[in-house]
Amino acid sequence: MKRNLIGILSVMVLSVLISATSAIAQSYAKADVPFGFTVGSAQLPAGTYEVTTLGPGNSSIMIRNHETSAAAMSNAGREQPRNASPKLVFHRVGSTYFLAEVWRSSSAEGMIIPTSKQEKELEKELSASNSKGGYEEVVVALN
Repeated sequence: MKRNLIGILSVMVLSVLISATSAIAQSYAKADVPFGFTVGSAQLPAGTYEVTTLGPGNSSIMIRNHETSAAAMSNAGREQPRNASPKLVFHRVGSTYFLAEVWRSSSAEGMIIPTSKQEKELEKELSASNSKGGYEEVVVALN
């Protein structure tokens, strides 16, 4: 009896947390990303993505493709507003793309995604081998 009660209460708490999280999720915008990319440790294919944050003051972002259900979450630092158009900024290291920044508009804070361990290791490998594939910033406009 006690075991059933604990199970039922756990399910109820979990469902309340999930519905509260979706209620405070704020949509940033959508972007058509023409290449596969990495967010944290998640590999995402090319496609149309929606970027959301979990409420004001929260530093977690989610990027999700509604067609394929591909999604990733990441903690992000906030950057002061600057004269920036709405965009996603990717770091291309060799042939791999990493989501690095999200800018909603010139009057909104930017979201800066920490450099992943994989990106750091790849940069190290490329610089050690003097590869010409190098590093580049790639910008994709937000709709």
